[in-house]
Amino acid sequence: MTFMDSIIPCVFVISPLFLPTIANRMMSLSLRYGLTKESAFGLYSYCYCLGCMLQDIDEGYHWIKVTRLMLERFNATELCPKLKLVQYSFLIYMKEPLQSVTNVLFHCREDIMMVGDVEYAILSAHFHCQFAVLSGASLSNAEKECDSLSKEMVRLKQTQSILENASIHHMVLQLIGSDKDPFAIPGITYKDEDEVLDHLESSGNVVFANSIYIHRVVTACFFRRYEYAADMIEKYHSEVGKGSLVLSAVMYAFFEGLVAFRMARSRPNDEQKWLVKGESAIQRYETWTTHSEWNFENKFLLLEAESLFSQGNYDSAEKK
Repeated sequence: MTFMDSIIPCVFVISPLFLPTIANRMMSLSLRYGLTKESAFGLYSYCYCLGCMLQDIDEGYHWIKVTRLMLERFNATELCPKLKLVQYSFLIYMKEPLQSVTNVLFHCREDIMMVGDVEYAILSAHFHCQFAVLSGASLSNAEKECDSLSKEMVRLKQTQSILENASIHHMVLQLIGSDKDPFAIPGITYKDEDEVLDHLESSGNVVFANSIYIHRVVTACFFRRYEYAADMIEKYHSEVGKGSLVLSAVMYAFFEGLVAFRMARSRPNDEQKWLVKGESAIQRYETWTTHSEWNFENKFLLLEAESLFSQGNYDSAEKK
């Protein structure tokens, strides 16, 4: 159980489709031989598979609450901050306001450091940076936090997420108009994001490659570079990202929908292909809005307005 718990983060990054196998094995062992404190993380993995992979959000959210009770039952207080991190980094934001989830992640870092888990404390800071940017926090504050985190990762020799943090940092720097180089960090051998992406594609690490494509699509949309955003969407590994409810993929669905309707209007030869992508985004956000109006209703209405505008129904689009 301890071994399987320890490899979950690696499996999530390298091959997330194996997570159901691990979750099933951990829960089978727990039911056969009895519960341990590691069983809480096995159950959480099951919750992740339910909510983020099978999109049974309500059921996954229900069982997430049980995982915390399991740790309290074993008096494993040293693992509670770690469990809270993984709970709030995945799935909970599909039900609770994103800004409040971001605030929880901010405090998680200190709580995890207090129990001496440096690796997960750094992961908490990394997720907070990502959530802060995607939830509309101050970009100047986000830039300072990303920069500080990169330096702390090097200092503490916890560089497993440093390239992804650099990619988030790069997105923020572009949005605030800075020419600072986020990859100028001791220990990083890549000169820029293009080189990182080439390495990821050649090595088959499509999960991380997708993260970079997402950051590029988001940035391009803010600068109205829709043609470039469309090119990035074409390169996105949809066979991996499809069905995933990690926050970046959820936000990607929104920006993909915006670009899709724009391309449907500007690329008549491919209109149908892009309309299908746009309508798919609407369907997903319509479903997600039933779980959290606060997080998703505004984006759902904007996507509907884009769809109506693409159909020439300008009055109805304006009312949205």
